[in-house]
Amino acid sequence: MPKGNRYCYGVNRRRLWKKSKKMPTITCKPVKEAWDKRKSMARNLADMGLSVNPNKTIPIPKMKDKLKPIAGEDTETETPEPSQPSKIFVLQALEDMANVPLGRSVRISQPLMNYCIRLMEKYGEDYKAMARDPKNYYQDTPKQIRRKINLFKSIPEQYNPYIQGKMTGEDSTNRCTDTRWLVVSVRCLWPGQCF
Repeated sequence: MPKGNRYCYGVNRRRLWKKSKKMPTITCKPVKEAWDKRKSMARNLADMGLSVNPNKTIPIPKMKDKLKPIAGEDTETETPEPSQPSKIFVLQALEDMANVPLGRSVRISQPLMNYCIRLMEKYGEDYKAMARDPKNYYQDTPKQIRRKINLFKSIPEQYNPYIQGKMTGEDSTNRCTDTRWLVVSVRCLWPGQCF
């Protein structure tokens, strides 16, 4: 038999069996605190009011089950009532965690921010003139430029320093500089003399 056969006996099989017996690491704090190692996974989740298999918990009705009452058969299917979970605090903690709004972490790059600032300072709100600008290298349409500027305006960490710099009369691009995006370039007129 070839060495790489698909049936492995001996040491490798024992290693695979040991790995499958190990419980996964629980990262959710409320579930981890309420977990009882002496109970099975299904029993633990049922005590917390959670489902092991949502397809069995909330089954999707089949078409023939929907059509039965129309055909005149009055057979009511009795579904067993679910028992009340004993660890209801886990459900409440999970709902509270889900209801916390996520912070917005969108940022735009420094070159795109400088592009938006330059166009806003030069043309104001005239997006058609911005599209005809000679430095519109990517040939953005007026709608694309409007979308980029609105994205820049929707990020307060980058837009607020620009507005504050504009009100105080300072250079607006220096106030919004993010050092992660800053690229310093040295221009040389001729070899040996850079500034």
